[in-house]
Amino acid sequence: MHLFFRRRGKNTYVYLRQKGRVNGHVVNTAEIYLGTQADVIRRLTDPSTGAEGFEFLPYPFGTTAAFLAADEELGFSRVVEEITGSPATAQSLLAFIAGRAQEPVSKNGMTDWANRSLLRFTPDLPSLSCRRYLERMDLLTDEVVEQITRRLGEAMVRRGHRPSLVFFDPTNFSTEQQPGQDDPDRQLPRAGNAKDGNMQARLVGLATAVTDQHLPVYHRVYPGNENDAKLFQEVVGTMVEQLQKFGAVAEELTFVFDKGANSEGGLEAVRAAQVHFLSSLKRIQVRDLMARPRPTSRPLYTTDNGEAIHAVRSKRRMLGVDGVVVVAFNEGARKRQTRDYERAKERFLSTCQAVASKMSRPHRGRRSTVQSVTERIEDALPPKWRGVFKYRVGATLDQDPPKFTVTGWVEAKKEVELREGFGKTVIFTDRVDWPDERIVRTYFARSGMEEEFHVLKDVLLMPVMPIFHRLDKRVRVHAFLCVVGLLFYRWIQLRVAEATKERVPIGQLAGRLDRIQVVALTRPGSKKVKVVLQKLDAEQKSIVKALGLARYVPN
Repeated sequence: MHLFFRRRGKNTYVYLRQKGRVNGHVVNTAEIYLGTQADVIRRLTDPSTGAEGFEFLPYPFGTTAAFLAADEELGFSRVVEEITGSPATAQSLLAFIAGRAQEPVSKNGMTDWANRSLLRFTPDLPSLSCRRYLERMDLLTDEVVEQITRRLGEAMVRRGHRPSLVFFDPTNFSTEQQPGQDDPDRQLPRAGNAKDGNMQARLVGLATAVTDQHLPVYHRVYPGNENDAKLFQEVVGTMVEQLQKFGAVAEELTFVFDKGANSEGGLEAVRAAQVHFLSSLKRIQVRDLMARPRPTSRPLYTTDNGEAIHAVRSKRRMLGVDGVVVVAFNEGARKRQTRDYERAKERFLSTCQAVASKMSRPHRGRRSTVQSVTERIEDALPPKWRGVFKYRVGATLDQDPPKFTVTGWVEAKKEVELREGFGKTVIFTDRVDWPDERIVRTYFARSGMEEEFHVLKDVLLMPVMPIFHRLDKRVRVHAFLCVVGLLFYRWIQLRVAEATKERVPIGQLAGRLDRIQVVALTRPGSKKVKVVLQKLDAEQKSIVKALGLARYVPN
């Protein structure tokens, strides 16, 4: 901390200020007004004031207080206590969620974090030691987690958030675990297609379903090698059953998912559950619509970025289901995709020649081979355009070192088909009564799922990783608590938006919460401690007011 002087008119005002890094930027994390310069000097030098000095100890406040407010409204800790019969379990799990929101705290570091947080002032806080925490985690069996999820869903419905749209999307997380295939307690970490690009790691999958307000209502932890389409087919019935338990009506539900989870079996499961669906298709499934000239589409609406959305509609039977196909077109997206493609194409063709030339020259180290040259080309090959970019590697075996030739080219026919799809999204639904604009807007609202995964993967928000557990049952509880943390973040975002009429992205909201701190003030030798909020800016004041955080200032 340091003193900061601000001059206004004839007076100089003194503040105690602390700086810190938030999202990579240096910002003011705490600021306490001490008075005018003359007042501060008088208090520090006049013995009659009894102010030989003050001690200031700042504590993080905003994030933990906001999570306590969300917990109070949704009743998570209350439900856990009622179901498990253990107040210590409810407090420990809530402490983990609040701690994970501030830093990727492990079970070994919870006690240290609590002593540096707002929870330091919580009376009768139970032991947060690793052993005690694991004992309380183990009370959350699959049946208990299902009951808690249902009770949280009922709380959301009581507050006016009955689900009608359900956005479903799976992802996976890399782990450092290497379990044996036959270990019955460690079947979740498996080799698969890592979405973070870490192809060497064992993966744990997490599928989530959220409402149109992006409030999580379902989650499923699954082995990392399970196919998305197969997973969706398996869980549709369970999702609908769970949603019905807290008040949803099956006939009013519409599941929204992307083409990765789409299959004939999945749509059959959707129809069997008597719910509606809205999904995307691969472009090759509607090549005739892809080839239509753009003037045949009609304008729908303009996005917040000023980009016009056009669409063409057609009745189709796809994957064994009758419905409508709407091809949405965005000229701005077409230009961006074209630009990215041309850059990748130029980089690929130039890399082919550069690698051949470089690897043919004498150099220190291991001798170049056709395989090593191929690996260099593969590194430069964009995965999503592998079907368009082709290459061939050759070598002259009668020379030492061998001379390599790399021929790179573009498949002309496939390139034409690829370009036809730029800027286009193919949407398929059984909601034949919906107009085109509603269909397109609903599907594009899936983009909010990207923020969910950003929250669950960002080390500064509510990270699932790293997973400090080995047993499957604890990995499942860990993922569940992180999803509850995501629910808290979304609930806080919703409550702040209702009060301020502004929906702030979770990353920005988390930064504002992190900068709200309290300071413990005391004089040396005195046992009296006064805790006060630091000086707040306008954004912070609106958050404190919207969530009623002032009641959590400990005094």
